[in-house]
Amino acid sequence: MPLQPPAPAANPFAPPAGPPIALQLVDRIFAKAGPPPKAGSVDRIVAGDPATPVTGVAVMAIASLAGLRAAAAAGHNLVVAYDGPFWSDPEAFERIAANPRLAAKRDFIRAHDLVVLRLRDHWRDRVPDGISAGMARTLGWEAAMRPGDPTRFALPPTTLLGLARALGSKLDDRTLRVVGDPRLPVSRVAASWGNAAQLPTIALLNSDVDVVVCGYAREWEAVEYAQDLISTGAHKGLILLGQAKSIEGGMGGLADWLRTIVPEVPVALIPAAEPYWALSNQSPSSRP
Repeated sequence: MPLQPPAPAANPFAPPAGPPIALQLVDRIFAKAGPPPKAGSVDRIVAGDPATPVTGVAVMAIASLAGLRAAAAAGHNLVVAYDGPFWSDPEAFERIAANPRLAAKRDFIRAHDLVVLRLRDHWRDRVPDGISAGMARTLGWEAAMRPGDPTRFALPPTTLLGLARALGSKLDDRTLRVVGDPRLPVSRVAASWGNAAQLPTIALLNSDVDVVVCGYAREWEAVEYAQDLISTGAHKGLILLGQAKSIEGGMGGLADWLRTIVPEVPVALIPAAEPYWALSNQSPSSRP
């Protein structure tokens, strides 16, 4: 009987068999997502054990408890979120350590073997910006984009009311808010997806656009400036979509991209629930 060759020795440095762990996927995402973020980036694992084997990836705008429950129900335990789970930026636990809601949310994450990755800066620092590109695609505005600028658009002429209605329908946004004359003719649009900071938004309002579309702004800053600008006779508008509605299209683009670099597990976008309601969309039976 011929002698059999000896079995090859096990490689002690070989990666473990089975599904990848969260840290492996996070390192891969960071390496491929774009340039390293600037100092002070919020992008990191903010909850959960990085050594957890990943069964699926859930992408969401905000790591709300409802979103985490949906991820757990779907069996997707690596949560990739633009905004983190603990209501602060960055996660400043020392200010909320005694809050029972913090403990309850942290315990839910642990009980369901979830790992929450905050991913904002890597995706926004891409060229083009991942949120802007994804929102343009979601809205069907890609052909209207100004060359080289994914935040400026030349749309078919409409009114401020018409644009607001189109945005509400396309994004399923039932509680967006608008500053300006509903009859205002608009076609030149600037977008500031997510937080519309004071000075950049004021600069947009002072530019050649008819309307600025954003996620949210402090009312005593950009909103008040828009009101005063209109009061002086300027023909301008401001549409506030809310945070989740103004970035979710970009997170959908992130989910599509993740499927190309994380083929080992399923990837799903979990839409954010509408956090607000308005008197106008309440049925008589739901009113007090």
